[in-house]
Amino acid sequence: MSDKEENILHVNDEIDLSSLLAVFFENFNFLLSILLVSIPVLGIYYLTSNEIYRSDALIEIQNESRAFLPSSLNDPLGSQNNSLNAEIEIYKSNNTLVDALSRIKKDFSFDEHPSIEEVRKNLSFVSDKKSLITVTFFHNNPEYVVLLLDELTSEFIRDRVNFKKQSSAAGKTFIRSEIPRIKDLLKIAEKNLNDFKLSTNASDVIFDTNTRNFKLDQLRNRVNEIEFKELELKEFYKENHPIYVTLTQQKNLILSQIKQIEDELPNVPSTQRNLENFKREVNIYSEVLKDLSSQELALSMAEASEVSNVRIINNASVAIKVSPKLSLFLLSLLLTISVYVFLLVRHFMSDRINNLDAIIDYFGKNSVIGERPLITGYEKSPNQIATKIADELLNKTIYEILHSDDDFSSICIVSTKNNVGKTEVAYQLYSKLVANGKKVCVLDLDLRKGGLSKKYFPDLTNEISTFSEFRERQTDFIVKGNLVVPQLKIENPPEFFMSDEFNEYLQELKKEYDFVICDTPPWATFVDANVISKSFKKIFYVVGNKVTTFKDITLFLADIENKEKVHYFYNKFDLYFQLLWLKYQYPYYSRNYYYDYMDYQNVKSEFTISGFLVQSSKNIIKSLKKWVTKE
Repeated sequence: MSDKEENILHVNDEIDLSSLLAVFFENFNFLLSILLVSIPVLGIYYLTSNEIYRSDALIEIQNESRAFLPSSLNDPLGSQNNSLNAEIEIYKSNNTLVDALSRIKKDFSFDEHPSIEEVRKNLSFVSDKKSLITVTFFHNNPEYVVLLLDELTSEFIRDRVNFKKQSSAAGKTFIRSEIPRIKDLLKIAEKNLNDFKLSTNASDVIFDTNTRNFKLDQLRNRVNEIEFKELELKEFYKENHPIYVTLTQQKNLILSQIKQIEDELPNVPSTQRNLENFKREVNIYSEVLKDLSSQELALSMAEASEVSNVRIINNASVAIKVSPKLSLFLLSLLLTISVYVFLLVRHFMSDRINNLDAIIDYFGKNSVIGERPLITGYEKSPNQIATKIADELLNKTIYEILHSDDDFSSICIVSTKNNVGKTEVAYQLYSKLVANGKKVCVLDLDLRKGGLSKKYFPDLTNEISTFSEFRERQTDFIVKGNLVVPQLKIENPPEFFMSDEFNEYLQELKKEYDFVICDTPPWATFVDANVISKSFKKIFYVVGNKVTTFKDITLFLADIENKEKVHYFYNKFDLYFQLLWLKYQYPYYSRNYYYDYMDYQNVKSEFTISGFLVQSSKNIIKSLKKWVTKE
C-alpha cells in the first residue's frame, strides 16, 4: 500500500467555514425541531414548577489568624484563601444551621420549614479570594428567604464571637502557664552567660556575624510565635485544618531560612562562638517573655470584646424572583447548540466521504470517472434541476468512456457496502451508452440479492433458474439489440464465476457487444465481486456520499492487483450544498447556468437559503401533522 493510500484516513482533518455551514444546513430540520420542541417543553416545566426567590448578603472576613505573624511573611502560601474557605464551611455547618432554624421556628410561624440539608443545598457562596464573601440563599417563600439568610448571618457572627472569646481565654491560660517557665529559662541563660564570661575572661566583642545572628534571633522568635499559635489552635481544629496546615507550612519555611543562615556562618574561634550563643539564648528568652506579656494583655482585651472577625457589609437583600422567562429561550438555544456541536464532532471525527475533493486530492482528477447527485428533493420527488445536472454529469462520463485512449469495453461496477446506488449507476451507464448508439450487454451478477434486472427489467426475470436455461433462451433477453443477463439461481456463485464456462461466455459477449457492464454484490461481504472484476478491463468503484468510508477504499485497494484499472464514481451527493457552500468542481455547477433553463421562482424555492428555510419549516409542520393524526 502506498503512502498516499495509508494517509487516506486523514482527509477529513481540515475544517473550513463551508464544512461548518454544510453540517448546519444539512441538519437544519433536526436542529430547528429541537429548538421548537424544547421551548414549549421547558416552558411547561417552568410554568408548573414552584416560584423560586433569592436573597444576597455580603460579609467581610478579617483574617485575624495571622495577625501574630510578622508582616514580612506576606501570606506566601495563600493562607487568606484557605481561611475564607474555612469560614464558608463554618457558615454552612450544622451548628450554625440548627441554631438559625431554631430561632426562625421560635419567632416566626410558617406553614413549612426546610430541613438542614435543604438549606445547605440552597446556599451558595462566591468569594473574591481576598476578604469578601457573597452569600446567596434560594427559597420558594420571598419572606422566608430574607429572614433565614439574615438569621444565618447573625448566627454565624455570634458563633465567631464565641469562638474568639473561647480562643482568647484558652490562649491567655496557656500564656500564664508559660511565663513562669520562660522566666526560669531566662535566669538559667543569664547565669550561664555570666559563668562563661568569668571562666574565659571573654569580652563582648562585636564581629562580622552580628548581622546574621540578629536575623537568626528574629527568625527563631517567629518560630516560637507560630508554635505557640499551633498549641492554641489544637484545642479547636484538627491538624489537617487549612489554618493549622498553613501555620505548619510557614514554620517549615522559616526553619529552612534559619538552617541556611546557620550554614553560612563563618568558622569563628570556639570561645567567641560560644559567647555569642550564650548571649543569643539570653536575648531569645528576653524577647519571648516580652511577647508573652504583650499577648496576655491583647488576649485579655479580646476575651472581653464582643467584636468578631466577621463584618456585615450588606444585609440580606429584598427577595428577587428567579424569572424563567429570560432563561427559557437561552436554555433551548444552548441545547440546540450542544446538539450542533455534537454533530460537528461526529462529522469531523468520521472518515465517511462527504466531498469529491478528498478522492481527487489523493488519486487525481483522472481517477474520478463520474459523479451523480441525489435527484430527490425535500418532498421525496424528482428535482428538475438535480435531474438536469445528473444527466449532464453522466454525459460527461459517457464522453470520457467513448473518447478515452483507455479501453472501457468491459466495466465492472463494484462497491464496498449496500445503499450507495451501485445498481442505479450500472443501469444509467447502460442507458446512456445505448442512447449513443452503442451495442451494450448488462449483466446482473449480484446472484444473492440482485436488483438490477428486477427493478429495471421486470418482464425479463420470470422463470429463469440456471445458466444453461438462460443460454437456451438468450434471444428472449435481447432488448432492441442489447442483451440483459438477469439474476440467475446459482448455488455456489464464486465457483461459477471462476469456471471456464462463465469466462468463455464473457469472452463471447466482449466480441459481440461494444460494451459489457456488470453489477456485482458488495465487495466487503462476498468474494464474488473480487473474482468477477479480474475478468473486466475497468472497475468502477461507486463511492456513496456519507456512506462509503476511507477505510472501505483502503481495504478495497488492498485486494486489487492492478490499481490502474480502478476508477471512482461519486454518487448521491447533496447538490444543494454543492451549489450553496462547497467548492464547485465543474463550471456547470453554477446556478446561473440553469436559470436559463428553469423558471426562476422554482429555482429560488429549492436552491436559495430563504427557500430552504421556508421549505424546511413546511416539512416540520407536515411531520407534526402526521404525528398528531397518528395519535
